[in-house]
Amino acid sequence: MVKYLFAISVAGFIAWGVAGIAQESACLHGASEGPAELTRRHGALRVARQVNTVENAIHSQGQRYRSWNELSEVSAPPEGFHAQLSTDGITYAFSIKDTWDACHFAFFSDQEGVIYTAVPIR
Repeated sequence: MVKYLFAISVAGFIAWGVAGIAQESACLHGASEGPAELTRRHGALRVARQVNTVENAIHSQGQRYRSWNELSEVSAPPEGFHAQLSTDGITYAFSIKDTWDACHFAFFSDQEGVIYTAVPIR
């Protein structure tokens, strides 16, 4: 019985490892990122920097942080990326997620101005 459970555990572990490798190879922004995906990722990062720059400028003038629809100075995200921003006027947080990426790559930031890259926990 123990041998049987061990064999099932090993087989499951191997299958999990193979699935992880297959998923890694499907990631658009990993080690094998192509030129088109690099350009898209850089475009999304540029948008993230614009959001922080504009929000910081607005706030330094004593105004409230703005919603995405009020940020006319910010470019649209590249094709395949989706941006979302939440604010209460005093703080803000946003994400720019690649909807084409099987690994769900994203940038996110808040009023602190630090931009992070993210992938979901697997």
